[in-house]
Amino acid sequence: MVSPTTPPGELPLSGLRVLDVTRYVAGSYTTMLLAALGADVIKVEDVREGDPYRAQGTARVDGDSALFLGLNAGKRSLSIDLARPETREILDGLLAQSDFLVENARPGSLAKFNLDYESVHSRFPRVIYVSISGYGAVGPQSTKGGFDLILQAESGVMSVTGEPDGPPTKVGTPLLDIGAGVSAVTAALAALYQRERTGQGCHVSSSLLQFALATFASTVTTSLASGDFPTRLGSHSPTFAPYGAFQTADDYIVLAGAGNDRLWVKLCEALNRADVLDDPRFSSNADRVRHRQALTELLEDSLVAQSASHWISLFEREGIPVARVRSLQEVLEWDQVVAMGLLEEISPEGREPYTVVDPPFTVNGSLNYRIPAPRLGEHTREVLRELQIARDHVDALAQAGVVRVESHE
Repeated sequence: MVSPTTPPGELPLSGLRVLDVTRYVAGSYTTMLLAALGADVIKVEDVREGDPYRAQGTARVDGDSALFLGLNAGKRSLSIDLARPETREILDGLLAQSDFLVENARPGSLAKFNLDYESVHSRFPRVIYVSISGYGAVGPQSTKGGFDLILQAESGVMSVTGEPDGPPTKVGTPLLDIGAGVSAVTAALAALYQRERTGQGCHVSSSLLQFALATFASTVTTSLASGDFPTRLGSHSPTFAPYGAFQTADDYIVLAGAGNDRLWVKLCEALNRADVLDDPRFSSNADRVRHRQALTELLEDSLVAQSASHWISLFEREGIPVARVRSLQEVLEWDQVVAMGLLEEISPEGREPYTVVDPPFTVNGSLNYRIPAPRLGEHTREVLRELQIARDHVDALAQAGVVRVESHE
């Protein structure tokens, strides 16, 4: 489904420019969201291979990596060799016109290109400098690269994910990459608001480690106060019971029957289990958490007698939060997802269409990416023309391997 289009002039960041020197997931997602909000995002890519994700992934659309397409819609591609001295003038010209620089390199690694925060801020103090890293900019781990899998392990996320008698389990999506990207956008927009008051840009940052710890916001305070720290509980909550996945006759359902005592009573009544309701082991939520395994077994003794559909219908009538565990394919076809327009079909001119997930927020009821992910160097000539660089000089730079332009240009 194609999302309704918000006119570009009505978008919050229309007229602002982002110099995007990111790669992979977290940084690319950050700048894709800024593009959706209306910013002109210029993705700076190496002349040889560009963003590594152009060559990675298992699926391709019309020769392009689907992995790259899903993270880079709405941008323009400028392909240059950052190591060549000739590019300094180009980058300074772009920075003079930019409102944001977004990077997700290892802390300190951009200094050799004069693209570290100190260098950029001294020359262009209005530029808001946005950094995304694995471990943050300070501390003994700061110089290490940040991969979602590694940070899921290092941050404790994997220690609470998986079945109690099973191995640590990775969350099935790049949760920390995406979360760090959304966090970076939040900080960038706050810095933009501050610049309206002060006239000065600043350095904002996010990291996979910070977002990972943020996912424990409702857990850490409780654990430190009680001395009890969560371990792998499968689908079940460390602080509420019953609150998790339960087996029925033909499938699993998830139940949130512990939001309050009223829900707990209604659940037992719907299951016709007065014995469970009266059991002193389950008198309070804290008791039910302590005896979670016994409680789960007793509830499933009843649930396995009927199908998932039967219980979903019954619990919904009773106002008990319940859901079926949907596959991704089912989610993409779900009428709720369709009604909200969460999927956007992008049809590049002369190329095969593909589908992306729209941003996790809307402006005036909708938000989309407007232009497809770029081919490598697709907009090099266009961007350099905007910097008043003559065509013959661009040709000379391309011939020397300083920049790359698409062959059809």
